[in-house]
Amino acid sequence: MQIARERKFRNYRHDLTLDVRQIKIALKGLRQLSRLGPEDELDLEETIDSTARNFGEIELIWRRRRKNAVKVLLLMDVGGSMGPFASLCSQLFSAAYSSSHFKDFRYYYFHNCIYDNLYRDIERREAESTEHLLRVLEPDYKVLVVGDARMGPWELVERYGAIGYYERNEVPGILWLKRISGHFDRCVWLNPDTPRTWIHPTVQMIGKLFPMYPLTLDGLGQAVRKLVAKR
Repeated sequence: MQIARERKFRNYRHDLTLDVRQIKIALKGLRQLSRLGPEDELDLEETIDSTARNFGEIELIWRRRRKNAVKVLLLMDVGGSMGPFASLCSQLFSAAYSSSHFKDFRYYYFHNCIYDNLYRDIERREAESTEHLLRVLEPDYKVLVVGDARMGPWELVERYGAIGYYERNEVPGILWLKRISGHFDRCVWLNPDTPRTWIHPTVQMIGKLFPMYPLTLDGLGQAVRKLVAKR
């Protein structure tokens, strides 16, 4: 409790350049190329076919450019029991932050569980209402939640159960997690802790709401395939 009261949280670094290449390659699997915007790209094959059908009279056929339409929401647990995994999570965040594969990329921090607010900068406590984000973000965002899912059961299921003087926690964390999993079409949970520890009661409760994968390259690959699979 003494350590918990110190609230020494720190954002994950996004400037890492080492050991993130494989993670970026895995995240590249989230790409969904769609033809968007104005018809300003020459369709060479269709142009040749149309010109041949017109007996040599050139007819230019234009099409929309293929652009990546995927939108990603990354939610990351930080502090407390996540301390031993800070380096690994920083690598994941660095790879996602520097990726050019996404149409939109948003990220937020939380501690232990998602409550009434999420944080763009948890060190400065720059908060955004979780309810507001669920109103403004479309369901087609691909959601990756990163955390060990381990906490006191009261922190997950009770009103005002959160440890922390700045978390009002008027709505139990488990209800916020249900709202997130119900709002977005595709959600996964990446757990940096070893799977043999997932017998913890809160890990099992959260695992019933989100498909849970280990935060390894294999686990990340499985999570990406889950996010892009057809329903």
